[in-house]
Amino acid sequence: MKFFKRLSLVPKGLRYKLMIAFCLMSIIPLLVAGYLVRDDIFPPTRDIIRLSWILLFCIIIACLGLVLAKQMVEPVIEMAVEAKLIVGGDFTRRITTATEDEVGDIGNAINQLTSRIKNNMNELKSFGEKTKLINIEIHKRILAMSSLLQIGESISTASEIEDVMTLVVDKVAQVMDSGYAMLFLPKADRPDILECNVSHNVTNDNLSALEIKIGAGVLGEAISRGRIFYVDSNSKTEKDIDNIKKTYGLGNFSIFPILAHGAVVGALFVGNNADDFSFKDDDIELIKVFAKQAAIAYESDRLTKKARELAITDDLTGLYNGKYIEARLDEEIKRALMYQRPCSYITFDVDDFGKFREQNGELATEKTLIKVACVLKDNVTQIGRAARIAGNKFALLLPEKNKKEAYRIAEKVRKETENLDLELKSTAHITISGGVSENPLDGSTAKELMDKAESSLSTAKSQGKNRIT
Repeated sequence: MKFFKRLSLVPKGLRYKLMIAFCLMSIIPLLVAGYLVRDDIFPPTRDIIRLSWILLFCIIIACLGLVLAKQMVEPVIEMAVEAKLIVGGDFTRRITTATEDEVGDIGNAINQLTSRIKNNMNELKSFGEKTKLINIEIHKRILAMSSLLQIGESISTASEIEDVMTLVVDKVAQVMDSGYAMLFLPKADRPDILECNVSHNVTNDNLSALEIKIGAGVLGEAISRGRIFYVDSNSKTEKDIDNIKKTYGLGNFSIFPILAHGAVVGALFVGNNADDFSFKDDDIELIKVFAKQAAIAYESDRLTKKARELAITDDLTGLYNGKYIEARLDEEIKRALMYQRPCSYITFDVDDFGKFREQNGELATEKTLIKVACVLKDNVTQIGRAARIAGNKFALLLPEKNKKEAYRIAEKVRKETENLDLELKSTAHITISGGVSENPLDGSTAKELMDKAESSLSTAKSQGKNRIT
């Protein structure tokens, strides 16, 4: 049954056409063989005309078989050519199927497969673009987090405020993809006007010269209210904004107020000149974090300065600092005047300090200063005070001591310093010079006594150093 089904002459079937073509093209060799048998074995008995008609009929049948074979082969060849182009990546190709046989079915199947591959490729391309955008966003967030950690570390290590603000501006500009960033801080003589203090990637001189008055104009009002203001391709056109953009050559920009305890202490200005750009909510939130970091840096610097102002001791030596000793000297002078008691002040300076530091290094120099501080501590009176008032300058405040008594103490300090074992490989040693002043002989205020002691110190230096004047 299967055999007959396979040999079934069903129309529109390739098997059917192949069988017909085979039969038609087999007639010629069969007729030729018959003709040879008849002429060579059995002599012809019929006329030549009849034989000619037979041959003509055979030729026509053979030509029909050839045409039919061509109709079967050509679609297959065309299909093979198109299939190669499709395999090469040209998914716009389509196989034209004029027949409804197996060749046509194969062509339609290939067309459907090509269409599906094309759709899948488009989806894959779209997915690739989305993935690329996601990777860019992830990279931007990682960069932002790294930048924020770096800024936070800089703040925690009490770096200079200028360095921290510069870091903030640089990182914001990097996050904004080839954009620019500016930090506006109050002017020294006009705190109500903000001027550019730090900038990154700003090439426009007009923009660098921009000044914002708090509470005035579009930008000033936004800052005074603590409101974020931004302009991009989706913003409505307004006359004031257009004037600002034309005057300062701006494209897309945003301004973020920097607030400390509710007060405006500056502004962060961010922008770029990209076409069809719009600030995303994530971008706004990210820049807000940088603005908060700038506010934290400002507040941290303010507190650090306040702490330094309140500090009364020197970090290296543990002695009192210059600000404290001056205030204390003022109090002791007032007490001395009230009770008619003496009060002396001595200023010391390490001789050739710069040369010593250059020859022995910073670490050895610091150890030496600590040793000098110990000498001063050992020689200060119970109610006196020892201080380090500058890099290589020290002072002694001696209540209840007159100039002669103060001089003897100063001489003792000088000699002990000269004999200090510095524990250095070289035979280096140091000396100090000093100047002594007394209330009320040399002045009735702390400044007058300190100036007099400084003058005496200069005299000692000019007379050869390593002496007290």
